[in-house]
Amino acid sequence: MIVGLPGAVAALILYWPALQLPLLYDDLLHIRITAELNLLTVWLPTESFGFYRPLTFFPLLIIDKLFGHYPAALLHGLNVVQHALNAALVAWLSWRLWRRAGWAIASGLLLALFPFAYQAVAVYGHNVHPSVTGLLLLGLHGYLSAIRRTGSAAGTWLTTGLFFLLALLSHESAILFGPLAALVDWNETGRLPGRSWRAWRRPWLLFTLLGGVYLVGYQFLSLTRAPQAEFEAGALSLKGLYVLQTAAYPVAWLVGRVPGLSGASAALISFYVTVALTALALREARRRLGLLLGWTWWALAAALVAVPLSAGYLLHGPRLLYLSGAGLALLWPQLLTPPPGWRRAGPYLAVVAVVGLLLANWIFVRDRLEAYQRLTAPVDLVERIMADRPADEGIVLVNLPSWLAPAETVYPVGVEFVSMLGGYLFAEELIGFNLGDDHPVRVLSVPDRLQSWDYSYGIHEQGPGGPLDADWASAGSHVFLTDYGPNGPVSTYRGRLLPAGSASPVAAFGPYALLRARATRCEGQ
Repeated sequence: MIVGLPGAVAALILYWPALQLPLLYDDLLHIRITAELNLLTVWLPTESFGFYRPLTFFPLLIIDKLFGHYPAALLHGLNVVQHALNAALVAWLSWRLWRRAGWAIASGLLLALFPFAYQAVAVYGHNVHPSVTGLLLLGLHGYLSAIRRTGSAAGTWLTTGLFFLLALLSHESAILFGPLAALVDWNETGRLPGRSWRAWRRPWLLFTLLGGVYLVGYQFLSLTRAPQAEFEAGALSLKGLYVLQTAAYPVAWLVGRVPGLSGASAALISFYVTVALTALALREARRRLGLLLGWTWWALAAALVAVPLSAGYLLHGPRLLYLSGAGLALLWPQLLTPPPGWRRAGPYLAVVAVVGLLLANWIFVRDRLEAYQRLTAPVDLVERIMADRPADEGIVLVNLPSWLAPAETVYPVGVEFVSMLGGYLFAEELIGFNLGDDHPVRVLSVPDRLQSWDYSYGIHEQGPGGPLDADWASAGSHVFLTDYGPNGPVSTYRGRLLPAGSASPVAAFGPYALLRARATRCEGQ
């Protein structure tokens, strides 16, 4: 297990800034849904949620009962710790299968710094992806121990089955456990099964059948079905390019920087180069089953999200690639290992390639975490100003950002954005869950204050703008304005509006007081 320590430590250090983020994005949705559940109904299908994932909400219920609210640092910390444990587990799995310390350490580091994992780790609302991956890895370790007859046979199989069950209750992608266990089984025995039925009568087949039964039964649960899949040629091509790029992401990082090369061409070239590296690695017989494991793990996990989901949902959800990233973490150390003939320079080249890849991944993820911090700065400002203020004082948010994206993406296909609010979320939830008070909240858009820069952003629109009545908040309100400059959004506190009919002054702006004001009608407004 010591081989997993570098990956775990790297994950903790890399994602430590995530603990400073407020509750955001799907955190808010899951807290909203949890309010309708209890310790009994959480295990039943939830009409307001499109999937059956009771373990998504059960931890939230426990945290609410323990603390009476949802501490943001605790929730994000749980995500970071789970990600670190997953990095250790994948490294340990590599070591147990192939006894190559270099591969094992590299696998742990590659999952810890997997670039497409940033969304799944930084937002607790996406915890389902690290959790199901961790449970599947624990189950595979249990399966490996069971077929090696390590410890009590009955106890080991019972533990393996428990992890499989918990994974099913966490995310529907747990149906892949059987095929993944088959890959581990073949690597352990050193051969593929023959044609006889007896050769296929292995424990992984039972898990595969149970996963199939679960998949069939899942279709009859009372759940909403959104987002919808897209099967048009254009959508399928786009989704295919995206997942192919994921498999070849170390190469895509380089090829994407070639001037004038389209995203589709860059993704395809990167994938062809990766296939060529695989062909070279296949020349060494002892690597073949390991390559099969890595490639098949990626293919199964990628297909499970690419086929049933829409292209837009997939491209805006790099978190969906987390599970496939575990397979790639096992694959790429083998691809970067030089052929046996390169005995002198080969090891040095491999170390340089791995270190360069890890450094590129570190920079990418840290850039995304910094973007999250810039995006959520309005919440931090509101928390500081409104600390200990009466709950009947209102909050006016002007040009509140919803999402933020770089002008140029690092990888040729996909959307490398960060999001604070989706269209199905409300600013009242964003402020209420983070402050712990139900302040009146209004969101206003002032287009004249918006500017275009070399990055993209979205403004949170929540109902009609309309004029702001002076007495909409009985105790007055505080105004927070977000402007968009060359380095990103900047939020400032602009003062307090006093309630209508209150004594002079009418409003306070820092050290300045507005003593009198007059309204003039213009075109009926």
